[in-house]
Amino acid sequence: MAFSGNVSGTTFNALKVVDHAFRRCRLPAQAISGEMQSYALESLYLFLSELANIRTPSWCIDYVILPMYQNQQIVTLPLGTVDVLNLNYRQIQQLSGATTITSTAYTVNFTTATTVDTIGIKWGAAAVPVTFQVSTNGSSWTTVGTQSATAAAGEIVWTDISGALPYQYFRFTSTSPMTLTLVTLGNLPQEIPLGVLNRDGYVNQSNKVFPGRPATFWYQRDLPRPVVNLWPAPADYAELAQLVLWRHRQIMDTENLQQDVEVPQRWLQAIVDGLAAKVAAETPAVDAALIPMLEQKAAMSVQRAWDGDNDGSSIQINPGIGVYTK
Repeated sequence: MAFSGNVSGTTFNALKVVDHAFRRCRLPAQAISGEMQSYALESLYLFLSELANIRTPSWCIDYVILPMYQNQQIVTLPLGTVDVLNLNYRQIQQLSGATTITSTAYTVNFTTATTVDTIGIKWGAAAVPVTFQVSTNGSSWTTVGTQSATAAAGEIVWTDISGALPYQYFRFTSTSPMTLTLVTLGNLPQEIPLGVLNRDGYVNQSNKVFPGRPATFWYQRDLPRPVVNLWPAPADYAELAQLVLWRHRQIMDTENLQQDVEVPQRWLQAIVDGLAAKVAAETPAVDAALIPMLEQKAAMSVQRAWDGDNDGSSIQINPGIGVYTK
């Protein structure tokens, strides 16, 4: 037998998803207009967005490091955040060494080999992309990471170095001039989980700007972006610490028919079946008698996809209240 030798290498972009969805509606290719493809793409967006209301897709869990500022108890979360899965307060051991600063480079000589796990940059002007590098001799450099976040003057951007190893020299460089207010290098991170408050628990705090080390938070689903309300409010030393967020985010937008849909291969059948049921309800040319069958098939496919979407770990049941709706 001759096999392809190719595993998961077949591309299945949005155009294929849309075309297969219309075929399930018994529509031939020549009957599919540009307008139909357009509203099918919008229906795909709605369908993928709706999945966030059911469970957390395993590929939509993000790790984000957030800064804190003195007396600012409200922290805005990244766009697309659906829920806070875990939120930890993290402290690092600060590092120091002989520092050389130019307009495009910040270099530190630690004298001995030192591991840099985390870098925090407080920008004095708009942030510019930087490249992190390490060296054993100060002349030959190896790139270990980059930072290209958008930040305004006075804002802090934290970056972790994955798989960091000890080197005597550390630097970050940019092709554009850098205006820096504070640079923090650290290692040996220690994280403390924050407790979760409901709205009443947070509102009933008599002094919401009481300064200290944040120990609890209330997650508020605001528009356009959700926020967490920390208590106590961050004290002055909080700018040297971080919030480590594990979040449930939305599935990435599919903006045109040439882009891939951000779902794993095992979910493609469910996405096609679900989209077919949705476009059938909006397309007059589809036989109305097909719609119940398409909806039933979609429900079965989506349920099978959810059943297979787990990490294989054991289940832990918490008898506490899972949702607060007051």
